[in-house]
Amino acid sequence: MKDSDPPTSPESRPGPGVALGFYVLAAILLTWPLAGHLTDRLPAGDNDLWQNYWNFDWWRTALLERGRLPYSTDVLYQPGPVSLAFHTHSEANVLLTMPVQLALGVPAALNTALLLSFILCGWGGYFLARDVVHDSGAALVAGLVLMLYPQRIEQSLEHLNLVSFQAMPFFLCIFLRLLRRGGARHSIAAGLLYATNALYSWHNGLLVLPFAVVFFVQALWRGEQPRLRMTLDAVFAGLVAFAVLLPFAWPMIREILAGETYFLKPPVNRAIDPLFLLVPSEVHPFWGGLFSGLYASFRGYASAGFTCYAGLVALALWLAGGYLSRMRPSWRLWSALLALAVVLAMGDTFSTGGWDTGLWLPFSGLRSVPILSTIRIPNRFMVPAMIALSVLVAIGTRELARLAEARRSGAAPWVVCATGILIAIDFLAVPFPLRELPRPKWLEALRLEPEGLLLDVPGGFRARGAEDLYFQTIHRRPIVGGYTSCVPPGVENRIASLPFLGLVFEGRPKAPVDVAAGVAQVLESLPIRVVVVHLDRKRERLEQRARAVAGTRRARVVNPERGTKAEVIDATRETLRRLWGEPVFADADAEVFVRR
Repeated sequence: MKDSDPPTSPESRPGPGVALGFYVLAAILLTWPLAGHLTDRLPAGDNDLWQNYWNFDWWRTALLERGRLPYSTDVLYQPGPVSLAFHTHSEANVLLTMPVQLALGVPAALNTALLLSFILCGWGGYFLARDVVHDSGAALVAGLVLMLYPQRIEQSLEHLNLVSFQAMPFFLCIFLRLLRRGGARHSIAAGLLYATNALYSWHNGLLVLPFAVVFFVQALWRGEQPRLRMTLDAVFAGLVAFAVLLPFAWPMIREILAGETYFLKPPVNRAIDPLFLLVPSEVHPFWGGLFSGLYASFRGYASAGFTCYAGLVALALWLAGGYLSRMRPSWRLWSALLALAVVLAMGDTFSTGGWDTGLWLPFSGLRSVPILSTIRIPNRFMVPAMIALSVLVAIGTRELARLAEARRSGAAPWVVCATGILIAIDFLAVPFPLRELPRPKWLEALRLEPEGLLLDVPGGFRARGAEDLYFQTIHRRPIVGGYTSCVPPGVENRIASLPFLGLVFEGRPKAPVDVAAGVAQVLESLPIRVVVVHLDRKRERLEQRARAVAGTRRARVVNPERGTKAEVIDATRETLRRLWGEPVFADADAEVFVRR
């Protein structure tokens, strides 16, 4: 748990303040032009990007405008109250950036939260590595690994909650200090940091547990401190975390105690392919194009998380550290943790290059462990894997710097600088992809119409309804569809009872649907005041767009399956004209119908 080499002076440079400044500058430069468009653009993602955007707006609306808790809503899946107990809120992100949202708006708050995640992940990696290797320069390089590794860049386009693991390395650093030194101060700090990590994402709270358990068991085995004292310190830290988390977790606990099980979603085997641990990212500005064909051929799924390049430079530093340090205990420990996390990220069975060997892997056993089974997606274990690798990079950098210093005085800083530059180049993904905020003209037309329930056609009640969440934050009307992390059973029952909703919310009918009769049934059953028919969501138009952007970054967010056939949309328009009259707004992308 502690390195066998004596620690250097705690005043060694760069210190924490200089390191923070370095990561601020690095984050701005290496995610440019994000910092230059805080208020008018967003990361170029889809689906969960809009869900996170809606979270920021809903928390402000619920807390400051309505004076209520945000764990239920009356603006999605309407009519009727809807629980958000099992929804992914990322409370820490929303609350910490609330002042930014009040001053500059939701886009600025979301982008600020994302930039902070880059900066603080680097800074947290610096503190953790410095505690392990006792070398601030090498620790600085470790922070770069956590800031820039390619899966993080890919996830940051959509999954703000998942890339906000900045409290994780801080927690591990303090937890290791707690096990070495004990004391109430360290227990409280460890508990608060664990709670913060969980409030960025409950899954992040679970992902760090295997490392914490390994550290605790190793500390008990070594007996460096009285075992009873270590146990009591760890329990006290757990109680602090529990006390902080209980108010936020209570809505979930209350529903579980009431017998709700809809949070138990089906398993998803979105694992990493170990082949791609060694294949550079396809978005690298210099040589990414050389590997785009490989990704196109063997990418197992389009959603974020498949990219898992660990970095040839980082892996070389890991091996160099082992060789030069003669595999000292700290190197062996962090190597074992790296292997554990990577194996878990590989999913249920060993699969590579499109070939599933059928060989059983530990993640399949994890699915049967209570609570841990909620980590449905194996690729998320790349976060702890890269934390372990960042420490190993620090060990390798330190050993190379010592070797250079022994041969030539003053060479160590140059070695540290060179390794940092090589890491940055290997992980480079500039410019950071951004998208403009949609501003369709039909939103402006709605300002003149009476309030009331709105139906998007086609829309959705899962990821198909993601963009409608964004539009809801602008028109402020309750909507029939929506997109939350867990869909309450009542919503699915309603959609099953209204075949037309199933058709336009799911894209492909499970049984033939009479559109005219289905539209009339929905309008009679639900108090809908406005229907927005999205002509730009015709499946044929989306297929045309998909062909136009094939081979570009936009290809992964243009999904024809999110659309509905033109004949269904046109039949819906004709029926609405017959029932409600001409639309109050019409252009090439949308028509707006209002019940008078």
